[in-house]
Amino acid sequence: VALLSKRGPGKLFLVTDAMAVAGTGAESFTLGGREILRRDGRLTLADGTLAGADISLPQSIRNLVQVVGLDLAAALAMASAGPAAAVGLGGRAGHILPGRAADLVHLDEDLGLAGVWRAGVAI
Repeated sequence: VALLSKRGPGKLFLVTDAMAVAGTGAESFTLGGREILRRDGRLTLADGTLAGADISLPQSIRNLVQVVGLDLAAALAMASAGPAAAVGLGGRAGHILPGRAADLVHLDEDLGLAGVWRAGVAI
């Protein structure tokens, strides 16, 4: 990731397939009638099949900054402007600008989740 990130802005972006329990202490839960188990930082079915990610997007950003050594601005762009542009939404999402969707995530100084707004309303 560190080497690929040097390709420049917009060449690599950050997404997650985190399940709703990412970041919680739940050891197991049921989804769609299937039991999902948390083992060694992974969410799997009973047979070991990977069921989804157990890492949140804020944790992924934190890893890029603290483990990979990316600067915060680049890591944030990889989680916002990059993915928005990749799916054709660069003209209305991914940046804080007048006329853009006010869907925002506030991260604290430790890059932990501090707040969420959808359409400008705190949720």
